[in-house]
Amino acid sequence: MSIGLAGGFFAFLLVAGLLHITRRVERRPVEKPLAGRTFLGVSALLLVLAFVEEAIFRWFLIGWLSRWIGLVPAFIVSAIFFTASHRSNGPLNFGAIINLLLVSFILGLVFLHWGIWVASAAHAGWNLAEWGLGYTVSGEKTRRVIPSPAVRIIPGEPYGPEADWTATVVLAGILGVLLWIYHPHF
Repeated sequence: MSIGLAGGFFAFLLVAGLLHITRRVERRPVEKPLAGRTFLGVSALLLVLAFVEEAIFRWFLIGWLSRWIGLVPAFIVSAIFFTASHRSNGPLNFGAIINLLLVSFILGLVFLHWGIWVASAAHAGWNLAEWGLGYTVSGEKTRRVIPSPAVRIIPGEPYGPEADWTATVVLAGILGVLLWIYHPHF
């Protein structure tokens, strides 16, 4: 499980590093600093939400549905539903759709090879790093519900780093490595 948490966390740190290098991030003052209990509560919420999403989109839609329609169709259905489920968080532009599909395939591969707990931990690691560094978790709309300890935005990108090309580069690289590693096993 720790490999998943560290992998997700490190993957988002790569995105944050690319955003920093390209100087496209604005840091804004925090309106109300998070109290210790709020910080722990939001962290716990992000862990639970990652597990719930993985249970629905990987364990159920890939694990269970693949018995009825096959693995590849179940992967595609899972990716489409995962992407569509994030629509309420903010506008899904082309970048957001591509990146949500990429992360869905990555988490699906992690689920198949390491199980639900590692996939959930990887999902949580990404979300915790994103939130902890002050970015929105899947869109600016979530900032009101999930207050962050800092405020970093990408001007003109209401969905946040998950819609940015930096995430596309990192996610495509991760997917490529996973496919290269696991290709003989398919």
